[in-house]
Amino acid sequence: MSRIDVDEVYLKTKEHYNQAKKTLQEIEHFFFEHADAISDTIPGYRAEYLEFGSYDKDNFAVLFVDMRNSTKRAQAIGAEKTFLTMHAYIPALLEVIKFYNGKVVDIMGDGIMVFFGGKKSDMAKVIAVKKAGLCGKDMLRVIDKVVNRILDEEKIRWSIDIGVGVDYGSVIVTKIGIREFYDVKAFGDCVNKASKYSNGCNQVKVSKQVKEIWPSSEGGKIKFIPIDGGDCYVLS
Repeated sequence: MSRIDVDEVYLKTKEHYNQAKKTLQEIEHFFFEHADAISDTIPGYRAEYLEFGSYDKDNFAVLFVDMRNSTKRAQAIGAEKTFLTMHAYIPALLEVIKFYNGKVVDIMGDGIMVFFGGKKSDMAKVIAVKKAGLCGKDMLRVIDKVVNRILDEEKIRWSIDIGVGVDYGSVIVTKIGIREFYDVKAFGDCVNKASKYSNGCNQVKVSKQVKEIWPSSEGGKIKFIPIDGGDCYVLS
């Protein structure tokens, strides 16, 4: 499986950052909220084809990525630099997700939830798990080689650290809301675990399930280092 081109991601991310930098002077008042959910991208599930209260079960590899100390960081560097930071941070991570064919289910402030696979996709379980894990590892690379590089160039003197969590399992997909306002949401233990495992600092933490599913190969370079009493593993 090929690796992402970090230099290409840098150029694309810098374009997004420079556009935000250009428009910053036009903004008099701004604030940050959780972004509107975009979970209608759950593979194979479109809101217009679901009934309220109905549900379906599927299996996905679930990835959560989250920024460490984001509140403290925002308070320290101020609103303008936080605004600019997000226009490097989010686009860079989305480039990695796109490379691995992940589906962004939600963007929650500085956290992102991504699904891989599912019965209505053409991605087998072992491939979904491997793509999710490698996506997480490349997210670490891109934060270091792209995002923090841009922040340093722009003299925003607080580098970013992230945590990534990955699990695989059964998910319930359901349509929630009323006729005027609704969304497609996903619930399951694997969603909760992936979120929990994203609490590391510059680590990709994966579940036992991910380790067991991961395809083995002769001379493979991926290692699973047990942590938290063997509850999960750091992908190395």
